[in-house]
Amino acid sequence: MWFYNLGKWIYRHKWLVIGVWTVVLVASLPFVPRVIEPLKTGGFADPALESSKAADLLQKKLGYSTSSLVIFYQSPPQMTAYDPEFARQVEASLVELQKSPVKNSIVLPSVNPRQVSKDGHTAYALVTFEADGELVTKRLPEIRPLIKQPPSLKMTIGGGLAFYEDVEVVSQRDLERAELVAFPVAIVALVLAFGSVVAGCLPVAVGGVGVAIILCLLFWLGHLTEISIFAVNLATLLGLGLGLDYSLFLTSRFREELARGRSTEEAVGVTLATAGKAVTFSGLTVMIGLSGTLLFKINILTSVGLAGFIVVIVSVLAAITLLPAILTLLGTRVNALSVSKLLRRPARPIIANSDQHGFWAWLAHLVMKRPVTIFVAVLAVLVVLGLPFLQVKFSSPDASILPTDVPSRQAFDILKSNFNETEITPILIAVKAPNNGSILASDNVYYLYDFAKAVAQDPRVERVDSIVSVEPRLTKSQYQFFYTAPDKIQDLILQTFLKAYANQDTTLITVVLKSQYGSTSQEAKDLVQKLRNSQIGNGLTLQVTGATAGIMDVVSGIYDTFPLAATVIVLTTYFILLILLRSIVLPLKAILMNALSILASYGALVWVFQEGNLSNVLNFKPLGLIEPSLPIIMFCTLFGLSMDYEVFLLSRIKENFEHTGDNTASVALGLQKSGKIITSAALIVVLVCLSFVTADIVLVKALGLGVAVAVGLDATIVRALLVPATMRLLGDWNWYAPKWVLRILPYTRLETEMFDQADITPPPLSKQPAA
Repeated sequence: MWFYNLGKWIYRHKWLVIGVWTVVLVASLPFVPRVIEPLKTGGFADPALESSKAADLLQKKLGYSTSSLVIFYQSPPQMTAYDPEFARQVEASLVELQKSPVKNSIVLPSVNPRQVSKDGHTAYALVTFEADGELVTKRLPEIRPLIKQPPSLKMTIGGGLAFYEDVEVVSQRDLERAELVAFPVAIVALVLAFGSVVAGCLPVAVGGVGVAIILCLLFWLGHLTEISIFAVNLATLLGLGLGLDYSLFLTSRFREELARGRSTEEAVGVTLATAGKAVTFSGLTVMIGLSGTLLFKINILTSVGLAGFIVVIVSVLAAITLLPAILTLLGTRVNALSVSKLLRRPARPIIANSDQHGFWAWLAHLVMKRPVTIFVAVLAVLVVLGLPFLQVKFSSPDASILPTDVPSRQAFDILKSNFNETEITPILIAVKAPNNGSILASDNVYYLYDFAKAVAQDPRVERVDSIVSVEPRLTKSQYQFFYTAPDKIQDLILQTFLKAYANQDTTLITVVLKSQYGSTSQEAKDLVQKLRNSQIGNGLTLQVTGATAGIMDVVSGIYDTFPLAATVIVLTTYFILLILLRSIVLPLKAILMNALSILASYGALVWVFQEGNLSNVLNFKPLGLIEPSLPIIMFCTLFGLSMDYEVFLLSRIKENFEHTGDNTASVALGLQKSGKIITSAALIVVLVCLSFVTADIVLVKALGLGVAVAVGLDATIVRALLVPATMRLLGDWNWYAPKWVLRILPYTRLETEMFDQADITPPPLSKQPAA
């Protein structure tokens, strides 16, 4: 009754509701273009992981910073990096960095010969900033003009800071492009679906209002807590998807009630009491799915959860308040501007008000007649689609996720083709002496020397840099002698290493791998694991960090937490569906159906983005890996989003079953009544998701395609074939629940044809198999 009464209240106070939403929208619009300003460009690390702790230790004790720019200079054929003119132009291009708002240090190629390529025509300068990377990235617009273009050299700016700045720029570009594609496509699809321009534009208008408010709230949330920039793309994708879905379901039900001869007031009340209640429960399941991301300590995942909460709350509120208010104003004019009249030819909308003998009636009859054949066939298809996921390889992305026209991507390609990339992404070992003792104590130097020498002899290692490997000709005893009085060391190189690599109880050992082993290679990961399992001796402890260790820790951290997150999501979803459906069987079936569609989308993700199939069509370079947070985001998002369709299908079946007590007839009628609208809603969500496949950032492209595949499969072969076939086979056991469970559950019903009067009499209780 609550939703029905809400509909009546909205009917009487429609202008108040529309006025409130208008004020909120107008207040939100100025902040929509600024949504990215407070957001973070990183978000892939967890402070509790070993690599993060080691990086914090090195920064605190040695001032070691990973906030850097790598500036490449390429000479014309007649000049090389060894020419004095080359060195002069490089120095001149960087001299104004002394005026930088952030303190920095520069290592020139003239100082370090390893920064010159083998052919002598490419060199790089390394600029390291003494500040947090997020801060420096925000100041890059002030820093970039200080780097001057040399007159005779080609200059390309790359490195981690440039990469994150370009991610922000390209993300904004991708978002604008996706919106330009998504809205017109959604309008056309909805107009064709409803057969009416007014009915078709209404969900897009409500969805657009919701997205604008969502982005505004995200802007302010970014000032209160750390939110990853990637949350914007997901919030827009999910906001459009849910907004269109919910508006589509309610608009369709409203038109159906009008076609039954109800007044506008009664139609609004019935729409909210049926579709409105289903939308609210659906929103709860989506929130439950997204809540799983809050259990992770990685910012990009918690950002998705927080942004998702905003998306769901705004989308549900818009669907059950703003949309009914607009429907109240429109009344029967919701069917205005008929497509058939505009085209001056007969046309039948995809979503009709009633269809007793069409495709879905035929399909319902087929599924009820051959449930075993359909069950086995669809299950086999989903399993085959999911098989590629068995070969998944997880690793964090590098600049190759960006398009080739972006400077930081071009710089990355120069680095890969001309240099040993691990020169600027080495394995870092932080070694600490026990009891705050001096790391330069004679015994400590003794064990450090043996450890560094053993690491250097590993066949994967190109070079080890440390305070005990500065000069190969120095012996262990000589190092011990020098470090007994470090203040009296006269050798300039030894002084430099000591200042950069040791302080009090801590020292740094850097390990550069051979050029054939990149930081994401299995060889690099195996070496990190070997180092972590090593013992130095004399109570010295070590922690390993760097790009490779960070990748390993993120992957292990995510998938150590994932079982807990998945368990919480599944159990909570089960409980919500148990309340809604009053069956212990249907929630379990719904969860299993969800898992099948998600696994199939995982297989597609690996087949396309890891193995590179369709890369030419989708315009990207195969990564050879899957970013580890992507399957988690997809699981949490899709578990809720896919449950939308399950809730709408099962709620319609439950309406009929409560009225008739006939399982087979209820499943057939539920599929017949809801099949068209579910498939149409899914088609629109798929089209919205596919608009994100136009993105230049491969991760956004992968998310868009993965969600599109999962939703497409879920709303077609899973909900239209597998779910009704399974329910036909289960029979009345679909609705089984022990009597003691029914007694403790709050009573819920999805009212249907009973809304002939404002006074509603509940139908007989559903039939239950004997407990």
